[in-house]
Amino acid sequence: MNLTELICRRAARADAVAFDVFDTLIKRDTATPADLFRLRGEAFYTARIEAEREARAVKGGEVTLAEIYARPCLAGYDPAQECAAELAACVPYRPVLDAVQQLRRQGKKLYYISDMYLPQAQVDAMLRRCGYPAFDGGLVSSTYGVQKRSGKLFRQFLHETELDARQVLFIGDSWRADVAGAALAGIPAWHLPTPPQPADAVAAFAENRLPALQPGGQALGFSVLGPLAVAFCKWLHDRRAAHPAARLYFLARDMYLMREVYGLLYPEEKTEYLQVSRRSLAPAFLAEGEYACVLAALPRQRLTGAQLAAYCGTVCPDSEAESVFNLKTPDTEALYAFLAKLPRPETADAVMGYLQSKQLRAGDILVDIGSGGTTQLLLEKLLGTELHGMQLSADDRLRSRFSAARTEVFLFDGAPAPRIYWAGQPLLERLLSQDVGATLSYTKTPAGFRVNTAAQPAEPLLAELQRGVLYFAQGWQESVLNGQAIEPQCAITPFLRLVESPTALQAKLLGDLTVEDGGIYPLAAPRSAGYYLTHPAAAGRDLGTARWKIGFLKRLAPLPLPYGKIYQKLKK
Repeated sequence: MNLTELICRRAARADAVAFDVFDTLIKRDTATPADLFRLRGEAFYTARIEAEREARAVKGGEVTLAEIYARPCLAGYDPAQECAAELAACVPYRPVLDAVQQLRRQGKKLYYISDMYLPQAQVDAMLRRCGYPAFDGGLVSSTYGVQKRSGKLFRQFLHETELDARQVLFIGDSWRADVAGAALAGIPAWHLPTPPQPADAVAAFAENRLPALQPGGQALGFSVLGPLAVAFCKWLHDRRAAHPAARLYFLARDMYLMREVYGLLYPEEKTEYLQVSRRSLAPAFLAEGEYACVLAALPRQRLTGAQLAAYCGTVCPDSEAESVFNLKTPDTEALYAFLAKLPRPETADAVMGYLQSKQLRAGDILVDIGSGGTTQLLLEKLLGTELHGMQLSADDRLRSRFSAARTEVFLFDGAPAPRIYWAGQPLLERLLSQDVGATLSYTKTPAGFRVNTAAQPAEPLLAELQRGVLYFAQGWQESVLNGQAIEPQCAITPFLRLVESPTALQAKLLGDLTVEDGGIYPLAAPRSAGYYLTHPAAAGRDLGTARWKIGFLKRLAPLPLPYGKIYQKLKK
């Protein structure tokens, strides 16, 4: 039974139902009420906290907003700004809103009772903004100078409504103020189960809106990737200000969704989409005999001569087709000798033609998901100019290639990402990417250059996930939080939590996705445990090819085990 149904069942025998307001009927897009003060700066925050403390000490009881702002430390501040911020930050608690609407249709009398310094007109405005139907009445402690926890505000409610306490059910989130306070007035009360206090504004914002989303891809994209996308794009925007003449090039396919989010947040800014891959650049290096660059462009896999030649856009001599090259630990002498035998790729000239058509200049910004900066390195080699990298993450190769002044990194203070991040990086890459095959080559046409991509069927789940990310970005932009930066650690935490400790549903939902890395590999798609009992060698092979091994283990045995910790121990 969901929370809406539970509320309606609890209220079935009551003639009137009264609700607490804050954290029951409505929530704020901040972790705590006082965090709303911080949105106006630390000076105001400190003064506002002190003013309320002083006002309560002087009066010895409940206070009004006017009495708080009458304190000397708030001289010059306008209470109307606080009221506006409260109005902007409030959202309905969706299960309770749905229950109130159902109870109204059933003909129940509906009331609210709140311990709050805000004036009642402000509370009414917030409830209207959140979509609540008109209540039959409401009591706010600031109007009467008494609170719920003493039972006096509840007695005042009974006096004004002339209701018998036994006719009423009160619902609130506080055991002390709501349940115990109502009991002091003889009113039956029910404690509303609520999620734990959110850790920060990002968590509060996400939790407040998740009940309105259907479980599945959209909710997962909203809560897991939405904060990361918005935080990264805001960081990009701030960093771009230091390079006013530079153009912003988002690299396909990994940065497709990031570009969509950036365009939503900053619609007035022009950006470019550079459809390159290491594979699409390889023919140009092969044609020039730059074999070290060809090696850098190749996937770190075991490839046959035929596969390697196809990757470079050419054909392989029959005598070399079955040769095998381990590109994880390459024999460079043998590899370079093989590359020298390959015919010049017909697509080599089109690579430079496409790049020249995009008009990259020195200092232009490349936005990439990032690891060692290989794509930036290859592009700079082809173009003969220095570019500026802005990456989501990095590994330990990056700083051996580029200084922090040349390539900036958003996550983990610019240091190499931790092992648990790389355990999920293929998953992240797939979820952020444009839902098309890898960029293979370019063809010159009268209109310019056509980008040729590998065949790849559309994935409905990916479209649903990415809609959730865009919904988060749109909501954040429209919220009172829009001017606030999201710290990198806060932004990546939901994704790392998913990678390390997925639920069985999450592992099942995402595990059948595939990733391209010199081949097509499943993220986490084990066969049945029964199959592996009779084919034990297959278990090791399938785990080896899975690109999200923690998800693989979770799907194989959906038990409450610390698969993330098990994986990290195995990696050590």
